[in-house]
Amino acid sequence: MTAKVRIDLTPVGDTFEVKKGTPLRDFLFDRGVEFPCGGRGECRGCRVRVVEGHLPLTDVQASILSEREIEQGWRVSCQCRAETDLTLELRGWNADILQDRTLFDFTPGEGLGVAVDIGTTTVAVQLLDLSTANVLGVRSALNIQARHGADVMSRVAYALTPEGNGTLTASIREQIGRLIRDLLKKSERTEGMSDTLSEIILVGNTAMHHLFCGLDVEPLSAYPFEPSEDGLKEFASERLGWDLPGSPTVRFLPCLGGFVGSDLLAGILATKLHRNEAPTALIDLGTNG
Repeated sequence: MTAKVRIDLTPVGDTFEVKKGTPLRDFLFDRGVEFPCGGRGECRGCRVRVVEGHLPLTDVQASILSEREIEQGWRVSCQCRAETDLTLELRGWNADILQDRTLFDFTPGEGLGVAVDIGTTTVAVQLLDLSTANVLGVRSALNIQARHGADVMSRVAYALTPEGNGTLTASIREQIGRLIRDLLKKSERTEGMSDTLSEIILVGNTAMHHLFCGLDVEPLSAYPFEPSEDGLKEFASERLGWDLPGSPTVRFLPCLGGFVGSDLLAGILATKLHRNEAPTALIDLGTNG
């Protein structure tokens, strides 16, 4: 039988078991710990403090942690494995989500639709009644690709490794499919409407577009940072591995050029910015610039 160790996380109060020797990165990411450098030990973003148990201090950690941090028990989690029972304190952070309820014009349709915004940091999914534009449910999660780099260029660099592009494409497709299935399962409005999921629309910046669609990201890695393909991409949901009612068509809206992606295109269309005669700005305050 494979030996297991117990992990207690404070202050969140999460307790679970993992196989002895499991990299901390494998289970901390799912619990909100970010790995800005992609787990290469080049930053301090994934620090955790050892309250009970032992995590050896490696040379890499000693080079980026201060003496005081080391004395207090802080470690760089991407460089550690769970070899003993551990109580770990997660580095605290706070966030506020600000929104309003401004209504946009829409053309009524039939059945249900899903809107997906693939951000570099966060993936957001909405289930909508296409006849009323009412939002039936919302799910969001840290973009699973973040374990390979917090910013766009780190993600692109990983995608250029032999297995990187395939790994990033498969992981984001699986994550979005899971979020959609969870929304359908939990939304009371979907009862008796299992065959009416009509379409799924995705948007995102150019890098997220390429990584979801499985496109070559090499042109995005150097000046002039032009997409290899910038057009509308259409998929059958089965091709993406999504077992969804009604087998809806999946469309990823086109990019505008460079790193100006379909997320901004969607904003322009929703606000009718393109119809304004006077100079008008649409500002997207993203986590990664």
